[in-house]
Amino acid sequence: MQRLLVLLLASLALLTLRMDSSASPVRALHPALAALPAELVWAWERPEDLRWLPADVGVAYVGATVLLQGGQAQVYRRAAPLLLAPGAARVPVLHVDVSWRKPPVLSEAQGRRIADELLRLAAQANRQVVQLDFEVRRSQRPFLARTIGDIRARLDPSIALSVTALASWCLDDYWLHDIAADEVVPMAFRMGQAQHALRARLLQQGGFTRARCGAAIGFATDEAMMAVREGRHYYFSPQAWSAARWQALRDTPRSTIPSRL
Repeated sequence: MQRLLVLLLASLALLTLRMDSSASPVRALHPALAALPAELVWAWERPEDLRWLPADVGVAYVGATVLLQGGQAQVYRRAAPLLLAPGAARVPVLHVDVSWRKPPVLSEAQGRRIADELLRLAAQANRQVVQLDFEVRRSQRPFLARTIGDIRARLDPSIALSVTALASWCLDDYWLHDIAADEVVPMAFRMGQAQHALRARLLQQGGFTRARCGAAIGFATDEAMMAVREGRHYYFSPQAWSAARWQALRDTPRSTIPSRL
């Protein structure tokens, strides 16, 4: 009986190891990501003057937005001015919006339009990294996964593909184990009704522990900051950036809730 129990426990351990390895494959760090700054600010579609940023802080800026509506994929390219220091690290971001009033059909043509625009933006990067910001419903996840796969297949191998992710996608609702992106950036803000419990959980475990979600993290200036072990931090501000706002962010302890900046 004791021998049988030992064999059973060993079998369960082996099964768990196989499940963990298949669910969380280890990916080598893309060289372009290794050369990217450890901190970047997100610059949304609004006028931004970021020439004051420290030289070791990069800018991930929305270069275009694609609106998926019905059978259409409408592209709106950045019109707001963006001022950067000459040597600032630039990561162009393609933001994709999905119409809820007229849900998209999620056709191959729409996926191809997204890929086309992201490849166009990649030419604007000076650090060989481009980012896709695309939040989807559960039923739309296969389309997002296919689109990311198509982009990665068409993108020059020297260019890294970063994608943002909802916090839930990197927690209990994890589904990104096979995603073709080189970097996943879970957003530890705007986490819904359970945000306080999720924030406490992330703080306790030191951030996102899934293999595909542990290399980067996104914060917002108007929500709680956490001391986490993720290597790269992205910062979102609901208002235009300023040197004072950045300094206040830097001075805020990461385990407390900051005042409105």
